[in-house]
Amino acid sequence: MSFANMKVGTRLALGFGSVIVLLAIIAGISIKDMSSLETDVNDMVNDKMTKVKMMSVVVENINMIARSMRNALLVDAKDRAAIQKEVDRVYESRKNIKDTLEKVEKVVVKPEGKEMLKAIFEARTKFVAAQDKFLELLKEGRHEEAKVFLMNEVRQPQLAYMDAINKLTEFQVRMMEDTGSKASEQVKSAMMQIIALGLIALLAGVGIGFLITRNLLNQLGGEPDYAAAAAKRIADGDLSMELALRAGDNSSMVYAMKNMQDSLKKIVAEIQQIVEAAVQGDFSKKMDLNGKAGYTKTLSELLNQLSDTVDSAFKDTMRVTQALAQGDLSQKITKDYAGAYNQVKISVNTTADALTQIVTEVDGIVAAAVQGDIGKKMDLSGKQGYTKRLSELLNQLSETLNVTFGDIQRVAGALAKGDLTQTITKEYPGIFGEVKDGINNTVDNLKKLVYEIKESVDSIGTASKEIASGNTDLSQRTEEQASSLEETAASMEELTATVKQNAENAKQANQLASGASDIAIKGGEVVGQVVDTMSSINDSSKKIVDIISVIDGIAFQTNILALNAAVEAARAGEQGRGFAVVASEVRNLAQRSAAAAKEIKTLIGDSVDKVKVGTDLVDKAGKTMDEVVSSVKRVTDIMAEISAASIEQSSGIEQINQAVTQMDDVTQQNAALVEEAAAAAESLEEQAQNLSQSVSVFRLDSSGGTAVARVAHAPAAKKPPVVTRQKSSAHNAPARPASKTAKAESVDADDGEWKEF
Repeated sequence: MSFANMKVGTRLALGFGSVIVLLAIIAGISIKDMSSLETDVNDMVNDKMTKVKMMSVVVENINMIARSMRNALLVDAKDRAAIQKEVDRVYESRKNIKDTLEKVEKVVVKPEGKEMLKAIFEARTKFVAAQDKFLELLKEGRHEEAKVFLMNEVRQPQLAYMDAINKLTEFQVRMMEDTGSKASEQVKSAMMQIIALGLIALLAGVGIGFLITRNLLNQLGGEPDYAAAAAKRIADGDLSMELALRAGDNSSMVYAMKNMQDSLKKIVAEIQQIVEAAVQGDFSKKMDLNGKAGYTKTLSELLNQLSDTVDSAFKDTMRVTQALAQGDLSQKITKDYAGAYNQVKISVNTTADALTQIVTEVDGIVAAAVQGDIGKKMDLSGKQGYTKRLSELLNQLSETLNVTFGDIQRVAGALAKGDLTQTITKEYPGIFGEVKDGINNTVDNLKKLVYEIKESVDSIGTASKEIASGNTDLSQRTEEQASSLEETAASMEELTATVKQNAENAKQANQLASGASDIAIKGGEVVGQVVDTMSSINDSSKKIVDIISVIDGIAFQTNILALNAAVEAARAGEQGRGFAVVASEVRNLAQRSAAAAKEIKTLIGDSVDKVKVGTDLVDKAGKTMDEVVSSVKRVTDIMAEISAASIEQSSGIEQINQAVTQMDDVTQQNAALVEEAAAAAESLEEQAQNLSQSVSVFRLDSSGGTAVARVAHAPAAKKPPVVTRQKSSAHNAPARPASKTAKAESVDADDGEWKEF
């Protein structure tokens, strides 16, 4: 089988399989080289690098031993605790070196390394012996001899020891460098192999891809995107796309799609002609069956059959609906149809039958309404849809008419009997609502008119009785008022003297308040000066704190310099002994200066905090003084207002005395008017009783009935008791008249008006 005759899946599998095999070979070579590289790197990190780190630990502990021995000489010879602390560090470092070298001995396997490790142990023995001799001299207190021994005898074994360690470290570093070079060579070799195989895989993939692509294009007849787009447009119903064929193409997929497109275009053109004719109402147009085969012939025959059925059904439906439009309910569809066409037939015939039944029932209801029977209803049983809705609307109309006329008849009968309590309460739309509103407005207007008449009668009767009672009461009050005016005049004279005395007292209080205001203002100014002084003290304290901080820093730096000078003097030996003593004294002075500066800083800080608290308290006192000044000013203003008001009161009381004299004259005139009003009240009461009897024929609601009853049965007002008024002393206000408890409710309602009169 040739490559061109293979299936597309086989060709793709063969091409990509070849590329995958080459990629697998590349991956295998890469994994092998990376595994070797990983072994070398692990050896470098876990073996050689570990040995270098352990040798660094040994060097660090050797340096710690050297520092501890020097420090033991630098501290005071009498300070045995400090010396013992440095000796303990020497022994601790020895132990760390021993443990580390034992670990190194276990991992060193090459002969060169073992030889170097042996030299390290030998040098270590000599160095430890020198240390023991130095520590023995130190323990015996022979510091000078120990110092000479440290500089002359201990230094040479230490240098030999360090040299042996450095040789082993350099040996391990060289081995690490060799391992790195080997790894670099392996990486380069692997890169060359991967590049060569990659180029082979690339060329093979390009060649196989070219062969597969060329064969696929020949079978498709064009690019896959072009073929897919053409197929999609045809599937979406778009036959307008022009399919371009390659030269000599008579077997590709695009060639077959072009033939299918041409066939579909012919069928669509014929169907379009039939549909256009059907839109114009012509269902006689048919598909031409000549030259068609397969699905095109079957589709044409089905469309012709559909056209015949639709044409017949539309003609029958048009015949019956035209008859219904002309009022002829005798026409029906008699031809047999299936499916939806049969449903149309049944619906049209049912519509005709329903209309016939409705016409018959409406004829009966209208005939009954003509005879005055508006309660007849449509039968809803067996009806649905628009027939049921039409029947419900007719029944609703009949019900509305029946209820409306019933309400009108009820209210009209009540009006004829003088009953004004009946109205139409049900809501009606349209003209029925207007009729309802008209009748209710008529009843309301009549009711309002009768109510007004009854209320007028009630008011007239009540007023006449109250006038008669009020005249008697007014006569008594006039006498009492004259007596009260005399008492008021005496009280006003005393009040005038009191007000004048208040004005004098208010003037003196105003002068005292003004003096207190000036003193408070001066006190506020003094408090402000105290606030400024406290702020200055607070700023000075802060500056002192800053200066003490600088002194503390200088003492700390001096202490560091003295410590360094002591170290350098120790290194100089006998020549630097005197310098060491001076450095020690300087260090002590620096420490004492730092301690003193710290104490002064603490004291100054405490003073700053206390000054701050004092400043806050003085600020609060200043604010309080401001409030006191403001309050004193307000008191001064109030006293000035009181003084002015007292003067105005004195003037007003004199005017009141004049008004009381005028009131006495008016009271005498009121007595004459009371006698004339009594005669008019008796005549008005008689006329009110006659009018009440005339309107009692109308029946109203509960409120109207109550009003009539009140006019007819209100008891006569009782004569108020005469109160004997006694004159009060000059220090008491005149007494008020006693309240009336036995008067009728109507009299009480208007009694206040007579009091005002």
